[in-house]
Amino acid sequence: MIITLLAYIIMSMRIPFLTICLYLVSNTTFAQQKPNVIIVLSDDLDAIYTPQYFHEVLPIIDSLKSIGIDFSNSFTPMATCCPSRSATLTGSYAHTNGVYRNASINGGWSAFKHNEPYTLPSYLNKSGYRTAIIGKYLNGYGIDEIAKPVYGWTDGFVFTNSTYYKGYDYNVLKWQGGNAQNDTIWNVTNQKTKQYGSKPEDYSTDVLTNQAISFIQNTEKDDRQPFFLFLTPTAPHNPLKAAPRYSQMVEDRWAKVTVPVKPNYNNDYGKLATAVENKIPLDKSSFLRNTWKKRVRQMKKGGSFYSLIFKAKLPKSIHSFLQADWYERLGSLYALNDMVSNLIRTLKDNGEWDNTLLIFTSDNGYMLGAHAMMNKATPYEEAIKVPLIIAGGDSLHLSVPGKTEEWVTNLDLMPTILDIAGANIPKSVEGLSLVPLLYNDSITNFRDRFVMEYLGPSLSKFHLYDKPNLSMKLLPLYIMDHPTYNAIRIKVMSTLDGIQNQNIYKYIEWQKNTNKKVLDFSNKFRMKDSELMRKISSGDNKTLKLKSKAEEVETELYDLTADPYEMDNLLYYKPDDYKQLAAQLKSAMLKIIFKE
Repeated sequence: MIITLLAYIIMSMRIPFLTICLYLVSNTTFAQQKPNVIIVLSDDLDAIYTPQYFHEVLPIIDSLKSIGIDFSNSFTPMATCCPSRSATLTGSYAHTNGVYRNASINGGWSAFKHNEPYTLPSYLNKSGYRTAIIGKYLNGYGIDEIAKPVYGWTDGFVFTNSTYYKGYDYNVLKWQGGNAQNDTIWNVTNQKTKQYGSKPEDYSTDVLTNQAISFIQNTEKDDRQPFFLFLTPTAPHNPLKAAPRYSQMVEDRWAKVTVPVKPNYNNDYGKLATAVENKIPLDKSSFLRNTWKKRVRQMKKGGSFYSLIFKAKLPKSIHSFLQADWYERLGSLYALNDMVSNLIRTLKDNGEWDNTLLIFTSDNGYMLGAHAMMNKATPYEEAIKVPLIIAGGDSLHLSVPGKTEEWVTNLDLMPTILDIAGANIPKSVEGLSLVPLLYNDSITNFRDRFVMEYLGPSLSKFHLYDKPNLSMKLLPLYIMDHPTYNAIRIKVMSTLDGIQNQNIYKYIEWQKNTNKKVLDFSNKFRMKDSELMRKISSGDNKTLKLKSKAEEVETELYDLTADPYEMDNLLYYKPDDYKQLAAQLKSAMLKIIFKE
């Protein structure tokens, strides 16, 4: 009890925790040198469908669980690439760092750049760390603008065009010797670009692995300086296929293995549904109801489209876009397994593993047919839940290997690493340091709520986010986007017959009106556009009407304890019973978003 209380006091004070861990762990002597830290960030790796096959495609991750800590309730509040990575690097929500989407206004690298001097690598660099980013950075980097070395990273090997998703025919920007000239200007001593082709040795996951190994070996030249490595391969994001050395084995093993079917696959017929809802879920928001039949109809189609657009050579047994995506996802993970295995082997061979913290996770989950949806960026469990395993060498003296069900988010990685490194955690950080969980397995109720945010549409490429009707209604299922939402996942205590119970609820608000004018208003409003704010404050009638339309929402409420697959919207089936709870959850959500 004393240890738990002390852990919480230190966490709430937001001061480095590692300096006091001697008081939390008996008979322990910590290394004098600051630890190395590595994040391996996979791309679109879910925590619901794929883990049952980890023993085959990612056995190294199962091995890490046996020596580290498996966070079984790890979430990403912004469940798509750029917003999620922005949260990891800043420790803050989209409503704080300004990155809600992958492109356009409030999206991509252009929306993130102003944060760069205040990110995890920048603070670590000031604390004496050598920092390296190897792989994918943020959407739009090198595409919307000419790529340049990123503030805070002393070393970089970063993709600069979107063709890297294929694993071949991509460009990278490489630099070394980065240092701060001032608070906004970053200098490098060695910068060059390089093109990669379509030879087997150009396969991107392997190229990144070799770069990471080279970086670790190079750090041996100054072994006293700790390093931070942010290694970001694109596996298993489509259309990355298996590495050539695994292609035949993958076809033999996975060509006829279908996506694991969960109760909500192509289905939303829950315990409270009526007979008519066998065809259309009446309890879901209008954007999903209006496209439901199309989604179900197309779920078994699109294999030829996948082959055409990605020039994929798929087995003849694969006929749907979903199955093609699933097949190549599994195949791409073999090289990712090699990456992590070779990384650990290199650390051990160079005497670095003993003082290294290794974090394996993903930027977001993936839908794979849940609620007749594919892709990501939704507030549903399949999209927000991600794997997270943290392991470390002996000198870090982490708690015994195990599994924790405490809620954690990717916002927590930045304060955790700064904590481990003995650096101060900025007040702007909204995540919580996980260090108390790393050193004390008796902590409970670490977090009881977090919010989820998205500014849609933003998934579609080629500026289709400026054509909402096309993006959210007319495109095929496997490209189709969805509206803006805000949501909260929260634990609620109740008392029944003198007994306290805890239920987990999720409250979602979908933006109802999705025409271009409303979306433009929403973008400018989130950016606090000065002219728009002036019109609102002056009572401009047209602007206020737009504001009213933008604020119209469709709501969903789920009791995840009783309904883990989110199939019964309680605000549809039992509005009178749950409207008061919904109001309380909305208030809690807005309190976080607006920092009330």
